[in-house]
Amino acid sequence: MVGKGRKLIIVDKEISPNTIIDVMNIAWTEHLRNVTDINKLMDYYFGKQNQTNKQSTNNFYENNTENQTTINYANSTVRTIVGYTYSQGAQITQRKGKHQKDIEKLIDIMNYENSDTVDNEVGTMASITGIGYFGTFPTKELYSDYMPDYPIVPIALDPRTTFTVCSPELGNPVKLSVTYYSSKEKRKTVFYCYTDNETYLIECEGENTFNNSAKIIDVDVNPIGLNPISLVKNNQFMQGDFETAIQISDALNQLASDSLSDVENVIKSLLIIMNAELTDDEAAKARKNRILQLIGQPGMTVDAKFIYQQLDSLGIQNLREYFEEAYKTVVGIPDRKTRSGGGGDTGDAVKLRDGWADIEIVARIKEAYFKIAKKKQLAVAIEILHLLNMVSKKFRLEDIDIKLPRNKNDNIQTKAQSFSTLMSTGNIAPEDALSMADMTTDVTGVVERGKKFKEENQSNITSTTNSNPSNKGQQTNVVADGEKNVEEE
Repeated sequence: MVGKGRKLIIVDKEISPNTIIDVMNIAWTEHLRNVTDINKLMDYYFGKQNQTNKQSTNNFYENNTENQTTINYANSTVRTIVGYTYSQGAQITQRKGKHQKDIEKLIDIMNYENSDTVDNEVGTMASITGIGYFGTFPTKELYSDYMPDYPIVPIALDPRTTFTVCSPELGNPVKLSVTYYSSKEKRKTVFYCYTDNETYLIECEGENTFNNSAKIIDVDVNPIGLNPISLVKNNQFMQGDFETAIQISDALNQLASDSLSDVENVIKSLLIIMNAELTDDEAAKARKNRILQLIGQPGMTVDAKFIYQQLDSLGIQNLREYFEEAYKTVVGIPDRKTRSGGGGDTGDAVKLRDGWADIEIVARIKEAYFKIAKKKQLAVAIEILHLLNMVSKKFRLEDIDIKLPRNKNDNIQTKAQSFSTLMSTGNIAPEDALSMADMTTDVTGVVERGKKFKEENQSNITSTTNSNPSNKGQQTNVVADGEKNVEEE
């Protein structure tokens, strides 16, 4: 199933203490199918690819081996796309101009708990396997007399030991989430199961398994009222970023291996001795030393020469470049080969030619699904803060926005000129001008901070003018660029 994405686990049963074991039995089978694909993709990411299993097809020589070279395009693809999309992590911004102190409190806690690192880890796992999981839990001290300053623990959960169970209803809402671990010493698997209303602790005999020995150890009320685990989809079909290009990557590995074998064939070319008969012992030694004897008619001249079959290097290079270009087109990453001098392309033409427009499309798709899970994570975090009275009860998820900032400084001079031209018309809002100029991913934040800076700047100029006795009898005009025109009355 690798190449077709992960499968959503859907179970048409209500969750209760009486049905949780049956639901887990159904979900476990589907989870194992996903885990099989995930393990293959993880192995591929770490370099265990088809080419490493290549068997020798030439048995003429003793101890003959084939070159098995792996060019790990999968690893570089994940690094490039994740670095471009999640380089700065998710940023929490104000949306409605309210609850500024509450938002600052939430940001302070998430920053302290290294939420940006968690975002990167979840994004990396989703990039490799097609799915990732946020876990957002209260600290252990939450229910004790001690009040922690940072009561939220955000973590990245492994999709090989975590899964969610969805309802068949419209939209497939998640109704159960599960994360588990195995104890080698006790030879058992422990499952932590969560719904919006309840938590379950289930134990099962054996490692990494769910079988008939499963039993409920504890059932408790979920004090948060929200499921603490949220699924992050990499895209609609939950495919990894390099998953659709695995066959192209395998072809590139084979080309690289065969090219090295071609070089080795030249080095280890056969020496043919014609019209010289060797004894059995001499023939055996000759074979080890890559010598072949050919016996012709008596009286013919004895001769010796090397023979080898060499591939067309130019054809191989063209084929390799074709596959590399195809690979980058499929996964949507930029091409390192840029035009050297004399090219007249600029701006968007360069972005389209070199693939930067493609990676931006990939990043936007990932961002849309990432925000869905991130909002669920922050909803849990806010609810924990509500329970501890650390934020206002009126503070809600809809009061914040989530941004995934990306570096937009490429071709900045042209973008600044475009923005200036658009603003000079007087008929375009700053938000629209910034979007059309493609200068930032945080359009609203940039505009709001710009307005605040302008107001503070004008306030400082007015205050300085009023406090300076030498300015009495003078009129100060503040213009758009922040300069002052002082005219004598």
